[in-house]
Amino acid sequence: MGEAIGLVIDGAVVPGEAGTYPVTNPARPAEVVFEAPSASPAQLDCAVAAARAAFPTWAALGPEERAELVGKAASAAGAVVEAQDLATFLTREHGKVLWEAQFDSGTIGGMANAFAPLVAEALTGRSFSGGARRTSVVHEPYGVVAAILPFNWPVSVLGNKVLPALLAGNTVVIKAPPTCPGAVLAIAAALADALPPGVVNAVNGSTPELGATLVFHPGVDMVSFTGGVPTGRAVMAAAASAVRPVVLELGGNDPAILAPDVEIDDALADKIAAATFITSGQVCMAIKRLYVPQDKVGAMVDALVARVGSEVVGDGLAPEVTMGPVHRPAARQRVEDMLEEAASRGARVHRPARVREQDAAAGGYLVSPAIVDGAPDDAQIVCEEQFAPALPVIGYGDVDEALRRANDSPYGLCASIWTGDEDLATSAARRLEAGTVFVNNHGTAAMDHRAPFGGWKQSGYGLELGPEGMLAFTHPKTILQFPAPTR
Repeated sequence: MGEAIGLVIDGAVVPGEAGTYPVTNPARPAEVVFEAPSASPAQLDCAVAAARAAFPTWAALGPEERAELVGKAASAAGAVVEAQDLATFLTREHGKVLWEAQFDSGTIGGMANAFAPLVAEALTGRSFSGGARRTSVVHEPYGVVAAILPFNWPVSVLGNKVLPALLAGNTVVIKAPPTCPGAVLAIAAALADALPPGVVNAVNGSTPELGATLVFHPGVDMVSFTGGVPTGRAVMAAAASAVRPVVLELGGNDPAILAPDVEIDDALADKIAAATFITSGQVCMAIKRLYVPQDKVGAMVDALVARVGSEVVGDGLAPEVTMGPVHRPAARQRVEDMLEEAASRGARVHRPARVREQDAAAGGYLVSPAIVDGAPDDAQIVCEEQFAPALPVIGYGDVDEALRRANDSPYGLCASIWTGDEDLATSAARRLEAGTVFVNNHGTAAMDHRAPFGGWKQSGYGLELGPEGMLAFTHPKTILQFPAPTR
């Protein structure tokens, strides 16, 4: 990537006044990918002030005019992805395999045109009359939206937050993920360059203080956050002190239930593995627990072990590699501790994949994917979100039991039921306690951007995607109109 990476403030790309820090390659931690800029408190103030100054003019544009401008900006960002080979850069700073980085960064160009009709539908409003009164309900933008991004799919999540916010008439301040901010900052710069100054701003810093200051900032009107549950709680508490609306897309411990009628075969194992191990398991909506009829557990484990045996773990740019490292060393240690605990309690841990020796020798944060057979329900690998490539396979007696155990969790992001019985699918989908339920599929590849996405329980608050998610960037206003007073 030949272009300099900086903060984006009021239409300009600027260096960080708080200096820089090294962003390293998770496959080879000694390799510095680039020096990331750190924003000073004054620069954060400037970014928020720029967004606030730009808001009235931006909000005053008609929805169609905004859609045209945002669509052109997204296309320009997509062109930058190609011209600067941001997918390769994203693999180096993040660790994910190249095809995932290509998908993550490459979809930005078309996302605005996909969201624009949903925003138009959401902003339609309604009106009705009764007697002498005419009542109208309209939806208006909040103002300045703080968009705080996660590390796992940073560019796609940027699109999910920033583009709907802009289309609805808001201006934005993006907080990049500190451990892999480069692609985000480059795309934010491309968006900002194609839009009026101050409409899109982006800041970055190596410590949590920058994000906390942004959430607390008096110039911010709404916060949209994707990340872990503990940080989500802190964001919600901070926003509550200012009575500031939030959308929180947090973690999950997604259960998948295979019904008794499902045949265990290689095709099924391939689908389950794809829904589990994408981005080395670092996806909130990945399968995290697999419930299987007790008499089919052995067959399912064997099929998954055979499938996982084809994985090659290492540098995501190496052609033979199918699974990259986890993003940080703490994530590797956490899942290894979980697997050790499960084994100590009688579980059988199968790890048949090949790890590239040269990457392991370089100290990469490599985790050989694990299939765990026989872990008890209170084992950490079952009851907590592992966010790494490890899948417990859990036997059950009947579907009612499976549903009860699947729902016995503080999380409720996604879930799935796999069956050829349509009545069972309908019943189970209604009983599963999750914001999104898949039937015979699961995860990122099965999503529909036209439908809302949000978690139940501790998996989140508010919605993204669908007309409902577009409305999350607006607040309703009721206008009650009566005849003019007579003289």
